[in-house]
Amino acid sequence: MSGILGTRAPLASDLNLILQLIILAILLVGVRFGKKKTAKSLKTHGTVMTLAVALNAIGILLVMLPSFVIIVSEVLNPLTIGFTLASIHAFFGVLAEGFGVTLVFKKFGNVQRWMRLTTAFWIIAIILGISVYLTYYLI
Repeated sequence: MSGILGTRAPLASDLNLILQLIILAILLVGVRFGKKKTAKSLKTHGTVMTLAVALNAIGILLVMLPSFVIIVSEVLNPLTIGFTLASIHAFFGVLAEGFGVTLVFKKFGNVQRWMRLTTAFWIIAIILGISVYLTYYLI
């Protein structure tokens, strides 16, 4: 065991999993502020969501992208469950982070609809990310 969660995961993967769970909590707090719709709560919502997007970018750049490159380069059969999960996770993660970054810097169209879609992609990506972690390091 090389990580801190009692699995075969490297320390960086364990720390990133913990970070992602913290980001999920931040995301849910941000959603809560967004629902209040007062000037103060919407400003707080924006700040909290910007924090979530920034922390997620750090996790992506430092841990997830290098891990995905390793998965792609080491898995000979792309039809394996681990490869498939990692690829679908990456797809939804890129959508969530891309929309998140876009919403931080520019508002467009029906913003509420785009925020809901981004939150849905993010939650799907987190669930799939936990599945990837379990597939590679626990099962």
